[in-house]
Amino acid sequence: MSVIYRPVEKHEQQQAIDLWYIVFKPPPGYFERYFNKEASPRYQEGDTLGAWINEKLVSAVHIRRLNIRSRDDNIEYLCGAISNVATFEEHRKHGYSRNLLQMAITKMEQSNEFDISTLSTGVPTHYSALGWESISLPSPISIHWNHFSSSCDSNQWNSVNNISSSNYQLLLDIHSNKPRTYQYNRSPVNVFQYWTGWTWKRDNAIIYSLQDAQQGYVVITHPDNVDNIYVSEWRALNVDAERKLLKAAANEIHRRHSQIKIIRFHTAPQYMSLEELEQWAGAVTVSKNDRTMIRNIRLSHETLEKIKAAYLSGHATFWQGDYF
Repeated sequence: MSVIYRPVEKHEQQQAIDLWYIVFKPPPGYFERYFNKEASPRYQEGDTLGAWINEKLVSAVHIRRLNIRSRDDNIEYLCGAISNVATFEEHRKHGYSRNLLQMAITKMEQSNEFDISTLSTGVPTHYSALGWESISLPSPISIHWNHFSSSCDSNQWNSVNNISSSNYQLLLDIHSNKPRTYQYNRSPVNVFQYWTGWTWKRDNAIIYSLQDAQQGYVVITHPDNVDNIYVSEWRALNVDAERKLLKAAANEIHRRHSQIKIIRFHTAPQYMSLEELEQWAGAVTVSKNDRTMIRNIRLSHETLEKIKAAYLSGHATFWQGDYF
């Protein structure tokens, strides 16, 4: 069979969407966002690459353009987030996606735009041969919480389904202010809504916000599922606000499921070391997540190592709401 490798053109985008739905089977509305101008304003035609047999798309790879912001110098690095690597089952084991990944690397290197590439996978060997390397993230962090409070106000927690557009803008402002060492730029607000908001709604998340000068928010996903309840994200302007948010989340989880004594958080705090966290909250267990991979495109070795070190330590993180 003759295989043609080329970018997916605009009138062929539905073929890519159909392929991804068949292979990954997510909830409706998931893949349309990759080509929607409001959800993906940085998308450029040619960012989806395909393998074609007899004019049928049989394999595809998507490059999602995300900006990683450096807090220390306010530089933004263009990240090529590799997503939706999919091949129809009857066409697998022929190297189609491997060839498309090589095309993606060539595109990113020759564009003179991309600085770095990331992806998330359960099969790292498929990507390591092409230069991506695994970084072991400290996630999740489990705390055997010492002091639950029965005086917490559950009415301060709201379903993410009730977040208005203006509130999303406030959340984006909080997320962007005093960020971690490195973090994805979620602006403009419609991107925040289409991606982070979509993930929160999928997971039936609830959110708690501080309303005073110590603005911040914390999110609990799967709040009614005792096996999967999880503190998936928080943003705070300082250590006092962060402690308030983490404590509020722990108390709310315990209020909903009194049998839970160990609270799971997505990553380490921003303003406390693990030793300080343990002294303040209780015994800490750090798990490792090896699904994230990173590949250099044109960064200096020094900058790349700084980014890797930040994620390895938990000073930077990939939130669930940033999943691409």
